[in-house]
Amino acid sequence: MSGIDYVHHQAFPSLISTFELKDHPCEKTVLEMIDTWEKTGNHRLVHEGSSSYITGDEQFLNDKRLIDLWKTIQECCDIYTQEMGIDYTLISTSWFNTLYENGVVDAHRHERSVISGAYYPYVDDGSSPLLFDNPYSQNFMNMNTINLSNYNRYQLECFPKSGLLVIFPSWMKHSVPNNPTKKRFTISFNTIRHADREYYLTLRDYRMQKHESDDAK
Repeated sequence: MSGIDYVHHQAFPSLISTFELKDHPCEKTVLEMIDTWEKTGNHRLVHEGSSSYITGDEQFLNDKRLIDLWKTIQECCDIYTQEMGIDYTLISTSWFNTLYENGVVDAHRHERSVISGAYYPYVDDGSSPLLFDNPYSQNFMNMNTINLSNYNRYQLECFPKSGLLVIFPSWMKHSVPNNPTKKRFTISFNTIRHADREYYLTLRDYRMQKHESDDAK
């Protein structure tokens, strides 16, 4: 229709950000740690795979060997929160999952967290995507979709590759469908609000504070 001025407004968008961390200095160390990690087991959401998520308070990224990676990921979190216009968050819990062939991760969200992330130190080419569910799809009551768009899709696929970091709001439900490859490593993490730091005495910002292992020296 000609002669009509109009503006399309993207109402209530949700932010998912990706960061390229390929060849990070800690990449080799991360893979060695995952290969030799002793405290792994079954996770109720992970099938045909293993996880270091056992008690729920794991801090894999807080290992002194990974402090440079922790700092990089925390910087990416700062970039994300700045774009979102929300208060600074601090990495709290972190763990890794390994998916093998035919492995899946059930749909879930991350309770008691502000933003969450998934870092892929290594994935085989062709590994399954991280699927994000559209939080508004329950309201698609009478839409007859004829062309797929960002306004009508039910899911967003984020295909992993070695070195990719994905950050997203913790309330967004996500999953991993049947994985066709033999190896897919993911390091996941949660965050807390800056205002809540006083209630988490074990958490430190390693950009400004020394590592806890140095306290005894």
